[in-house]
Amino acid sequence: MDFFEFGSNEVTKTKRILVYPNITFSKDLEQDSYVQVMKKLIFELSKVRDDLYWYIISPEKIKGLQFDNVYQFITPFPTYPPTMRCHFDTFSIKEHLSKKYDFDLIFSHLPEHTWNLVNLLKNNTYHSVPVLGYSHWFDFDHIQSWPVGAFNENMLGLLEMEKCYINTEYQKQLVLKEAEKTFNQNTIDKLSNILEPFYLGVSREDLSPPKESKKCIVFNHRPHAYKNFTPFLNMCSKLYKTRQDFEVWVPLWDTKFTEKLKWLNTDKFDKEGYYRKLQTCRVGFSPEQTYGGWSVATTDGLMNGCPFIMYDADYYRELNPTADFFTTEDEAITLLNKYLDDESYRNEKAIESFNYVSENLLYEYSIGKLSNDIDSIINSSYGVGNSKKLTNMINYIKDKKVVSKADLIEKTGWGRGIKFSPYRRSLMNHPNIFDKMGMLPYYIWKPLTTLVSRCPTTTSDDKTGPPQ
Repeated sequence: MDFFEFGSNEVTKTKRILVYPNITFSKDLEQDSYVQVMKKLIFELSKVRDDLYWYIISPEKIKGLQFDNVYQFITPFPTYPPTMRCHFDTFSIKEHLSKKYDFDLIFSHLPEHTWNLVNLLKNNTYHSVPVLGYSHWFDFDHIQSWPVGAFNENMLGLLEMEKCYINTEYQKQLVLKEAEKTFNQNTIDKLSNILEPFYLGVSREDLSPPKESKKCIVFNHRPHAYKNFTPFLNMCSKLYKTRQDFEVWVPLWDTKFTEKLKWLNTDKFDKEGYYRKLQTCRVGFSPEQTYGGWSVATTDGLMNGCPFIMYDADYYRELNPTADFFTTEDEAITLLNKYLDDESYRNEKAIESFNYVSENLLYEYSIGKLSNDIDSIINSSYGVGNSKKLTNMINYIKDKKVVSKADLIEKTGWGRGIKFSPYRRSLMNHPNIFDKMGMLPYYIWKPLTTLVSRCPTTTSDDKTGPPQ
C-alpha cells in the first residue's frame, strides 16, 4: 500500500476514543442534551488539537455529530430512559469492537452501562482501555418519577472510571449524600475522588451582545416538575393580574396551552431563530430545581444578552454570581417588575452578565482541562516493556512503512488472551511510528519530521433548537 495515498498531513499520534451515549430525547436527537454536549466538545477540541478520532455509538446517524474525525456505530437503544439505562445489548455492541479498530479511551456518558462495557472489552476483545466519564443525570430518590431507579448501577459504573465529570459542585455533594444510603465510607471517598465538576461553557462565535428588548419573560428550561415549572406558571398568573403588558415565552412547552393563558407564547424556532428571540427578551427566569445541575438554558440567554434572575442556590451562583437572586415568590415578582419597568437597570445587568460569561464561561477556557485529562488518562495506561513480540511489530512496521491494525494482528498470530492495547501504547510512544487519521488505524513508519494534520469540520446544517 502506498503511503502517499493518505497524504502526510493526515499522519499523527492519533488518540482514538470510544464514546458511549446517554440518549434521553429520542424524538429529536439533534436537540438531545448529550448530543449538544458532544457536538460542542468535539468542535472546541478541534480548535486546539488535531489528533483525536471519535467512535460514537449512536441509535441512528446524527447529523450534528458528522465531523471529519467521527465515525458512528449504529446500535438501537430503548427510548424510555429507565429501560434504556438497564438495557445493554452485548451482541450489538460487540460487533463494533472488532480487532480492526483501536481504542485508547472510553468516554462514557452513561455510567449505568460502563461496567458492562468494560467487562465486554476486557473479557471478550483485544481491547483494554481506561475510562473517562460524563454523567448527565442521576436517579435521585427525590427526583425520579419512575418506581425503580438506577442510582446504584450508576455508582458501580463510576467506580470503573478514572474520572467522571458532573455539572456542579452542588450536584457532586448530592451524589455523595445519596450514595451514603448504600455504600461505605471507603467507597464514598473513592467516588469523591472520581467525580469532578465540569462547567458547560459557550462558544465565542455564539456570543451576541445585549440589544433592545421587549417586555418578554423567557422560561427556556424543560417545563418539568424538577424545574419547578408549575409554581412558575402560578407566579406569572399572579403577576398578570397586576399588569398585562408582558408575555411569557416557553419554547419547549405544548402549544395547546396558549388558548388558556393569553400571556403565554410557545413559538418554536431553529437554533438561529431561538437565539434571535432570546436577544429580544427582557429577562429570563432560572427556577429552583431539585437536581442541582448546570443550566444550559440560562447560559443560552446570558450569551445572547438576556439577563436572568435566579433562585438563590449554589448551582446558580457557580454559573453567574453577578445575577439578581430570589428566594421567595414575592422576591421573584419584585425583580420581574423591576426588569419590566426599568429598562436601564435591565440593560446594566445584561451587560454585566454578558461580560461575566465572556470572561469566565467560554469553552476555550475550559476545553484545555478536557484535553489535558484525555492525555493524562491515556498516558497513565500501561504499555509493554521490551519484548520479542513488540520488537517484531516495530520491525514489521519499519519494513512495510504502512500496516493496518488487522494486518498487524494477523501477521503476529495474535492470541485472543493477549490484549493489544498495551502494545498500541508502546507503538504510539515510539518516535517513528504514527497513526493515520481515519476510521481504520494504520501504523505508519515516518522519519522524524514536523507533521501537520487537519482539523475536523462539521458537515451538518446546524438547525437545532434550544438544548434540553
